[in-house]
Amino acid sequence: MLSSSIQRIIQLRDESIPKDSFLGNLMPDTSVLNVSNIPRQCGLLSDNEINITENYTACQLVTLIAQGQLKAEQVIKAYLKRAGIAHQLTDCATEFLVEEAIDRAKYLDEEFKRRGGPIGALHGLPISVKDMIPMLGRTKNAGWMKWIDQIAEDDAHILKILYAAGAIFYVRTNQPQTLMHIECDSAIYGTTLNPFNRNLSSGGSSGGEGALLGLKGSIMGIGTDIGGSIRAPAAYNGVYGLKPTTFRIPVQGFKVAQLGRESIIAVIGPLTRSREDLHLFMKTILDAQPWLKEPSLVPIPWRSITLDSNKLTVAIMWDDNVVHPHPPITRALRETVEHLKKIGIRIIDWEPIDHQKGWNIISALYFCNGAEEERNMMEDVGEQPLPLTEWILNQPNVKKRNWLEMNELISERENYRTHYAQIWNEREISFNCSIDCLLTPVGPSAAPPHGTSKWWGYTSIRNLLNYPTAIFPVTTVDLVKDQIETDYRPKNTLDSEHYKLYTSPQLYANSPIGLQVVCRRYNDEKTLKCLEIIEQAMGRD
Repeated sequence: MLSSSIQRIIQLRDESIPKDSFLGNLMPDTSVLNVSNIPRQCGLLSDNEINITENYTACQLVTLIAQGQLKAEQVIKAYLKRAGIAHQLTDCATEFLVEEAIDRAKYLDEEFKRRGGPIGALHGLPISVKDMIPMLGRTKNAGWMKWIDQIAEDDAHILKILYAAGAIFYVRTNQPQTLMHIECDSAIYGTTLNPFNRNLSSGGSSGGEGALLGLKGSIMGIGTDIGGSIRAPAAYNGVYGLKPTTFRIPVQGFKVAQLGRESIIAVIGPLTRSREDLHLFMKTILDAQPWLKEPSLVPIPWRSITLDSNKLTVAIMWDDNVVHPHPPITRALRETVEHLKKIGIRIIDWEPIDHQKGWNIISALYFCNGAEEERNMMEDVGEQPLPLTEWILNQPNVKKRNWLEMNELISERENYRTHYAQIWNEREISFNCSIDCLLTPVGPSAAPPHGTSKWWGYTSIRNLLNYPTAIFPVTTVDLVKDQIETDYRPKNTLDSEHYKLYTSPQLYANSPIGLQVVCRRYNDEKTLKCLEIIEQAMGRD
């Protein structure tokens, strides 16, 4: 029965692929690893479609549509075709919404003509959606075979807001088994590949979004993050991402394992191809005052802030002292720091604050049920756990806790947060300055080989602390500069395992490298302002 359901859902996806995107004999051999240029070179996209999908940010697209220079229909058709090509190259999609998207675009064009202007801030903007986010009348398996036939009875709150602002949803994207991988290996849809090197991971759990944006098959995507699930895909695919502070962006309507869990809270956030589009996403959502319908949200609108770059202090965390970064990551940090110093930004070094302890706490917080529900859901239908599922479910601190033990763990979480804040305060006194943000690796490597993404510590620590974090692209692996550190001695077993993965920079050829900017909780706007100053120092607008 289960196998027939999988066959049916795969058939549904395959039949939904836009017909004008079929590569046929243009499909590259599996030995071709870097497929990032194939969409523009394959001949399926017209010059105008290439222009629409490559040369505009989301902010620019909605402006052009609002000015009547582009129509929603021509924009969505270009993105549908490019997304179809991207999927054939990377296995990033779970369903295309071709007919609905084109009908929606036609309606928006008619409304524009009738009103003499757009219906909202996102009028005509194509937005891709991670499969786990419920969409009325669509399946909502959330990474579980057991839920493969479940149908959403309503749209998620966030989709309603974006729809009212004029967005067009046109494709749903892949996610891993359980959603708890920094990899995108689905037992239903298969593994999403990195478009810059298909031997490498696209990240997870929003890896379908990452690969799609990396191939410019989307201009704005919706992801989720409980341990790095927006940030790893953004970094591995050379795009931008934002993990907001909890309770700012609506999550109402979700269907996930451990629904109602408050030990550690997942967030929704954007993946985009430009920094300003992160602002557009956040402002559009918060301008709708979602806290009026979802009372758990904090009533904080999107705020405009200013920072003086001449007084900015950036703290650099080079290593988390658990798993040492590979050479490309350290080089990306070093080169970025050099840019910052040139314009007078103050740089200080940030010593990590017991990240192993942080991991011990958060890995326990993920599964206060001892992963009993997760294992039962797989056993009920004979679903075999994938290796990375086994790895996360079998972390040493994962155990079923009673009420008293649960309270003790929550207290440990709060003590860690308090300790971290106290040390931040003490360091500001010691350095006689306000530390505006941290600049850190997203992970210990560029996009890693499939099945090896075990250490989440660089990202999950920010979920534990509930700090907003923005990802931005910096560079790519350099085959000359990024040689093996032959004199490095690993600190522990996992560090040794990770060190041995970097046998040659060639293994990671063409992999993008991103970094993360971190601020204190509810300083989401400051996080993006710090990112703006950092990118300006790098010579970007």
